[in-house]
Amino acid sequence: MHQTPIKSIKHSRILLSPLNWGLGHVCRTIPIIKWLLDNKNEIIICCDANQEQFYRNYFPEIWYVPHEGYPFKFNGNGNWTLDILKNIGSLHSFLKDEKRRVAELVEKFNPDLILSDQRFGFISKSVKSIIISHQLNLPVQKWNILAKIWNRILLSAFDEIWVPDTASQKYSGKLSNGKYKNKYFIGTCTRFCESKKEYQPNKKAQFRYLGIVSGPTPYNQQLLELLIEKLKQSSEKSTIIVPTELYHDQLKESNINIISAPNHVIFAQLLKNSKTVISRAGYTTIMDLVETQNEAILIPTPGQVEQEYLYELHKNHSKWKFIIEEHFKNIEL
Repeated sequence: MHQTPIKSIKHSRILLSPLNWGLGHVCRTIPIIKWLLDNKNEIIICCDANQEQFYRNYFPEIWYVPHEGYPFKFNGNGNWTLDILKNIGSLHSFLKDEKRRVAELVEKFNPDLILSDQRFGFISKSVKSIIISHQLNLPVQKWNILAKIWNRILLSAFDEIWVPDTASQKYSGKLSNGKYKNKYFIGTCTRFCESKKEYQPNKKAQFRYLGIVSGPTPYNQQLLELLIEKLKQSSEKSTIIVPTELYHDQLKESNINIISAPNHVIFAQLLKNSKTVISRAGYTTIMDLVETQNEAILIPTPGQVEQEYLYELHKNHSKWKFIIEEHFKNIEL
């Protein structure tokens, strides 16, 4: 933890909600929730059904309140800017409606603090509101200055910004640049933070590859199909972890073990007993790999500029190999 305000929060009731863009935002709030619970705080998690199912692996006793996710719709062709622009009207309406719903939650639960992970509408004018984000400086092209301005306006509305990185910005790089009031670096946030020895890969790994499917639809489905196609060509055993909504009984290959939403213990054992992780190049994945020390093949989601920037930032890492999706299709594992 660096320059952290978390330990100063005690005996408070906190409403928390993560963005519904894959499970990365859920995963990185897990250590934060643990730290807050250790300080005798009460946490009420506002989330959708898939997020709740995942959270319950870690916090079965916490109070969960149904809270609708953002209406993201992607075509899956890598044109993120166009997809976002097509969704801008519904996103703007959702933000306004979410603020209204948060006001109702505040009236109902009387919280001391609002904690949002990249949800710009999960904010209150009457209760101190904090956002968790490493995307303070969007890596978009210069012509897209409106996206940068809108992002800054939305972030600045919060009382504090918690950046999940070290003060040296070792893992987020220029993404976390920017002069904001009450900006704090809280250190890397990973659910695998108990003990590095606990997760350190076994030299006699049971599986050659561990595929981890994540991200928004349809990019997660595309990655799943790609992993199955590549790994079934190998003579070695592999495992693929898939989200609950993508799992079905037909996902069977003789040399591939496919698991849906494993609990923390099983997930940790799979990491420990797999030589190489194959996944998207999301920021939460990078924070997890720092802790678990696995070798990795990281495939940036096509067109997602944040992951493409992280590719450039970490491409010389000794244990991680970044490769674009088109090239991954043609390599021999």
